[in-house]
Amino acid sequence: MGVGAEHSSNRAEAASRIPASGWPRGLLLYLLVPVGAAGAFVLLQWRGVIASLESETPLVVLALIHYLGAAVFHLTALYQRDALLERLGLWATALGLGLNAAAWGTRGLIVGYYPLSNLYDTALFFALATAAASLIATFSSGQHLVGALAMPVAVLLVVLGLLYGNEAQDLPPVLVSYWRPIHVTLAMAGYGACTVSFVTALLYLLKDRVRLEVIAVFALVIPTLTYAFISGGSVLSQGVFFVKLLMEGERIPMDPEGREFLRASVPHVGAILRVAFIASAFAVIAFAIYLITAHPVLRAVGHWAARCLLVLQGAGIFVLFLQLQRAREVVALIDPAQRGVIPEPWLQQFGSRLELRAQGSALEIAALFAAFALTGFIVVFGWKMERLLDAIPSLGVLDQLTYRAVTLAFPLLTLMVITGAVWANESWGRYWGWDPKETWALITWLFYATFLHTRITHGWKGRRSALLAVLGFVAVMFTYLGVSFLLPGLHSYAGGPGVSLPVA
Repeated sequence: MGVGAEHSSNRAEAASRIPASGWPRGLLLYLLVPVGAAGAFVLLQWRGVIASLESETPLVVLALIHYLGAAVFHLTALYQRDALLERLGLWATALGLGLNAAAWGTRGLIVGYYPLSNLYDTALFFALATAAASLIATFSSGQHLVGALAMPVAVLLVVLGLLYGNEAQDLPPVLVSYWRPIHVTLAMAGYGACTVSFVTALLYLLKDRVRLEVIAVFALVIPTLTYAFISGGSVLSQGVFFVKLLMEGERIPMDPEGREFLRASVPHVGAILRVAFIASAFAVIAFAIYLITAHPVLRAVGHWAARCLLVLQGAGIFVLFLQLQRAREVVALIDPAQRGVIPEPWLQQFGSRLELRAQGSALEIAALFAAFALTGFIVVFGWKMERLLDAIPSLGVLDQLTYRAVTLAFPLLTLMVITGAVWANESWGRYWGWDPKETWALITWLFYATFLHTRITHGWKGRRSALLAVLGFVAVMFTYLGVSFLLPGLHSYAGGPGVSLPVA
């Protein structure tokens, strides 16, 4: 072995070791100082020392910009292996964390209660917990790669919150309980730790030479299904993307049961997403056939299809928001199938008050961003894959990081389930009722319980444990978002606002 190779090996070995004493100072600088500054800012507003903000939105937008910058710096550092880029990524994460905490605290001052009552509040706190967990994992392990995948998750969460909107609403009676802040805080903190375990487990699978194309088949199925079913399937059937209309910030039901809402088509977006569906399905098929035949041409075709898909997705999102900004004659965009049953006098009276905004279909538009992010992951890691694998630390380090993250997440999830049961007994007179949210919270807990049980009792490590951590995070996201929107129940508070305005 040459001197240069030996030096490189020693440096890699040093980078893979967990520092014994250096990280608390870094943690103080990058985590506690921003959070402390945010707390002081909120306290000064509360005490009237400085003028209170009328809205926390500017702080949220600044946090989003810093989180996005952190993701870019961390991802670029994987390719360039530049210490400056790593530090910039950490600074951007820390500043974003402080702005996020300040925004969330300011939100509490504005609404007058502990701000964890709807999707907007929880998205902000989930993003905050993810950024904090990313910094803790970085400084406790000496590995800077966690932020490369954790910060894009934080970006998506902030985007979801902004899309949902920050309209203040009166708390339903069931939420007026001191158990609410305890239960939801534990849940979001646990989910932040779960994010880190997901990131390190996914990196483990890549480092363990699980083919990226295998991951791509599963990852790109989500965009394919998104475009197939989003907007009620109208993208494929009509080439049209619909957004629910709002009036004074609330959706307008078309039936007494509130199962259908007044909606408008967004020009050109549906056509772009229809082509994106074709590209995503083509990429999945190309990767699947490659895995069967091992023909290199199919692998190259799949990756080029994924790159084209990423461009189409970006174009669709850009055009969507451009059209939302430009929309003026909203009545002319109303779904023709609905226009025929709306009385003309109603349109004349209320048509000028209709609003075409992203908040009308927050979850669907957030799904477009999630599909874009998944495709971006495949494209980024498909480019110079070997160089990225060299930048990823050893399997042992990744396995240990995943284990540590789960050991932090599991007690929080356990307390989440317990406090949720106590809260349920206070609100509904029973500890457990197999409500969809309760059931999926238990399923999520079981994934991480299985991870720890199989590791401690049966010595499971490596790929099997990594798969459990990945599946556990999928369960986390379904519990957080999917249940509230797809499986109505007592916990469906995340659904968008609606108003009982008759159309006849």
